Amino acid sequence: MSEQIKITVVMSDDKQNTEREEQKSKRILLTQDPFMTLLSVLQENRLLEESLCGGRGECGRCAVQFLSGATIPTPLERKHFSPEELRQGYRLACIARPRTDCVIKLLKKEGVEVPILTKTIPLSEDIDLNSQGKNRSENQTSGAMESLNGLTDEVKNNTGVMESGDHMIAVDLGTTTIAMQLYCMATGEVVDTYCEHNPQRSYGADVLSRIQASCKGRREELQRLVCESLLRGLQRFLTGRLIDAAQLRCICIAGNTAMEHLLMGYDVQRLGRSPFTPVEIGVQETTLSGLFACLAGVQIGENAALMTLPVYLTPGISAFVGGDMTAGLYALRMLPGFVDGKDLQAQDEPRVCFLIDLGTNGEIAITDGKRMLVTATAAGPAFEGSGESALIGTDRIALTASFLQRGILDETGLLAEPYFSEGVPVEAEDVRAAEKSGQMNTFRIRKEDIRSLQMAKAAIRAGIEILWVEMGCPRMDRVYLAGGFGYELDVEAAFAIGLLPVQLRGRVEAVGNTSLAGAFLMGRALWQGRIDRRALEEKLTSGTVIESINLAAKENFAALYLRYMNLEEN
Repeated sequence: MSEQIKITVVMSDDKQNTEREEQKSKRILLTQDPFMTLLSVLQENRLLEESLCGGRGECGRCAVQFLSGATIPTPLERKHFSPEELRQGYRLACIARPRTDCVIKLLKKEGVEVPILTKTIPLSEDIDLNSQGKNRSENQTSGAMESLNGLTDEVKNNTGVMESGDHMIAVDLGTTTIAMQLYCMATGEVVDTYCEHNPQRSYGADVLSRIQASCKGRREELQRLVCESLLRGLQRFLTGRLIDAAQLRCICIAGNTAMEHLLMGYDVQRLGRSPFTPVEIGVQETTLSGLFACLAGVQIGENAALMTLPVYLTPGISAFVGGDMTAGLYALRMLPGFVDGKDLQAQDEPRVCFLIDLGTNGEIAITDGKRMLVTATAAGPAFEGSGESALIGTDRIALTASFLQRGILDETGLLAEPYFSEGVPVEAEDVRAAEKSGQMNTFRIRKEDIRSLQMAKAAIRAGIEILWVEMGCPRMDRVYLAGGFGYELDVEAAFAIGLLPVQLRGRVEAVGNTSLAGAFLMGRALWQGRIDRRALEEKLTSGTVIESINLAAKENFAALYLRYMNLEEN
């Protein structure tokens, strides 16, 4: 066994923890292994909140400062830091491999946090884009009573009308954020809300980075991180004394296929390589004790029966179109012939609808009421925000549209001089979010940021067109934008850069967190036995009614992708 070295971690108060006995717990021993980076030790000891690029040296979120024992800077670090910063010991934890005892200081990377959305917009018959209010949850603070905007109906079980004291928890398990809501099952009222950012982001912002981390021995750690998050939310609801533990009937969790697999501790190796085969994609049911088995000795309050509480995971359609999309389709009543647990005949006059859910993953569905096509494409962090110019994606789109209009940027994505090298400084006139975040004139939008947006936009736009053509080029009645991205998106800016085709103008409606709403509706129906699980799973995965499209296998995808790299209304 190789000799271990001592790494003393200094927190942001600038005081080295080498003298006081009670601070010895902050000492970390790093094995003198040439393949071991500082990042892996910080992750193992939960001292790093996030590494959005998954340790590839791109996002800069793992920056540390060596106070002694600094490593020799690599070419990548020389590109990322100025000469003065390098002299001061600034390094990237994902690159640095200390060989001697050292002292490091953790640096808090400032940026705009991605807001966590829990609101679901009423689905009006007449679209009024100007009337959409903004209602984002405050982290861990929302306790207001809300309704589910008419998505519920009279609820009955085998013994009659559901008791007014029956409650359940719905969870939107996102790659970036986790949102939990406590519902009254009979009325659909939201009793309390708990939100936090997904703690797995210390292993990367995208699912592929986390799949790779799981395959490299971090499977149990990734599972524990998200289970601890769910436990914090559950304890919040129970300690708030809003309900008694005996009134809780079930929990339903909606997440993409990778997030649900990581939650359950599955081996995700086959999910990370072609042909991308999930371990389980149907309706999954466990108990609270089964879910929290990775948290040794955990006990929730004094109610032992709580540990047998049913926990459902919503079913997916494919490896890339998961339970969160299924939940959204269920909430919007878009699943062909299947509405809130009732197998219905197709409508005589079908409405043609798109559901587009954009984030680090872009999931798209189109249906005419009889048939449905779905697909997914990697959007990366462009729609979430990362790196030096950590705007959320909707603000980046608004900025890009503004630059196009003002001649700062052309349709190919080329910045005009003098902005080409240094980027465009963000000013108050550029975007409303800069004013809200207080980050005016503190960062620049660079050509790299524009290019990442172009790539994400091109993939999404190509996916929309391929599904529409495969459906027979029908006239679109409604386009739903789901999730926080769609809720905050300036639709006209999306048209201006070509993210959405202009033919959809006047038909676009933001519908909020449909994954969370669908988790409630589907979880309630599952608990009551009103869903034929076999029929639902057959409909989702057989390919007869719902077909999953692999964009990479389509001959015209590459041509469409290149075409839509241009930033222009079309």
